[in-house]
Amino acid sequence: MRYSELEKIALALVMTARKLRPYFLSHPIVVLTNSPLGRIMTHAEVSGRMIKWTVELGEYDIEYKPRAAIKAQALSDFLTEMIQPEEEKVWRVFVDGASNIAGCGVGVVLISPLEERVKLALRIDFRVTNNEAEYEAVLAGLRAAREIGASRIIIYSDSQLVTQQIKGAYEVKSEKMLKYLNLITSQASSFTDWSIEQIPREENTEADTLAKLAASLTEVSTREILYCSKLVSSLEEETPPLRKDSWMTPLIEYIKEGKLPEDRTQAVKIRKQVPRFALLNDVLYRRSFQGPLLKCLSGEETEYVLREIHEGCCGEHLGGTALSRKVILAGFWWPQVNQDATRLVQKCQGCQHHSNFHHRPTANMQPISASCPFDQWGLDIVGPFPPVRAQKKFLLVAVDYFSRWVEAEPLARITEDEIMKFLWKNIVCRYGSPRKLISDNGRQFQGKRLPLGVRK
Repeated sequence: MRYSELEKIALALVMTARKLRPYFLSHPIVVLTNSPLGRIMTHAEVSGRMIKWTVELGEYDIEYKPRAAIKAQALSDFLTEMIQPEEEKVWRVFVDGASNIAGCGVGVVLISPLEERVKLALRIDFRVTNNEAEYEAVLAGLRAAREIGASRIIIYSDSQLVTQQIKGAYEVKSEKMLKYLNLITSQASSFTDWSIEQIPREENTEADTLAKLAASLTEVSTREILYCSKLVSSLEEETPPLRKDSWMTPLIEYIKEGKLPEDRTQAVKIRKQVPRFALLNDVLYRRSFQGPLLKCLSGEETEYVLREIHEGCCGEHLGGTALSRKVILAGFWWPQVNQDATRLVQKCQGCQHHSNFHHRPTANMQPISASCPFDQWGLDIVGPFPPVRAQKKFLLVAVDYFSRWVEAEPLARITEDEIMKFLWKNIVCRYGSPRKLISDNGRQFQGKRLPLGVRK
């Protein structure tokens, strides 16, 4: 009764997989559903039971596809009863720019659907005109809204020229303004829905005050204003280089788009690994055991982190195992962290020159059981065998532990006197007094047992 509709659908899939396990293991499975079950099972961040079900279904080759139209009343009832997600509410962003003799600044006020306010005052560290300051204010508002997690926004500005140029009502003649316009269009594409509106200056007093405050460098006394001393020109920002494919690419593509590699083995491997990872703001993290999320790294980032922790300002020139452990405690992870840490320590010049000398041999030592030959013997009785000449049916055997030399003598009866004669004749007189004689502590070797075959 306490399960949501999506949890009920996931439970139905889990029960089906348990009942039809041989078929799920032998064939690829296609699940047809119009619910976002595939995305939820990929993220596994809804509840504890969803994580458990995701891990359980990870061993199967399951693909989620949308259901086609079916002329059945049951399907229409099912779609009618599905809980529709609430539409995300709109954030309001008030922006304004100021350029005067004292300097240039930008003011941004973000108002959430619950009427919570976030205020930003940014000083521009380069000379701009009034219109350029208004464009910088719009760009700062877009960045702030994206960082705060808003997907639907409305930007309010009191500049008629900027708002109409962004809407397309006014023609853009300046080359610099055209660059600003293209930059705003590219950054606004990350939002689900956005628009810009012109408002009178009287309705934009908060953003105007913040812009003048940043331009004049007046001391900030209120705690609800986040103040930044410098703002780099948006036109001079370098476009980040395209990220090359790495070990994270298949995981990110599957989490974002549900795309799997064509190789079936790799696809099954990706499905099993995905529940251990999370994607936050297009950054891949690995879930640690009872700890924070670990940021995943690749390429040159791994080399930089290893060198900074190993030989940086706080580096201790640790060994390979300790270095990899410290990297994980610092909040970073990649598949070959242990091997890369060991390889870096082996190549570190400081560790090679100043580390302690190791006197261990290059090869593993082979232990030996005795220090010299004929020093340690093992005794045992073998038989009875079929009687031969003189009714001899037992065999007394002594084996040297070092050289594996064997001394043996047939006996008709096993007594203490016979064993003493054997030791004196075959061992002491030939090889000297042994240091150890090892037996199974039988009574024959202690003088407490009657001859074999004799009863009281």
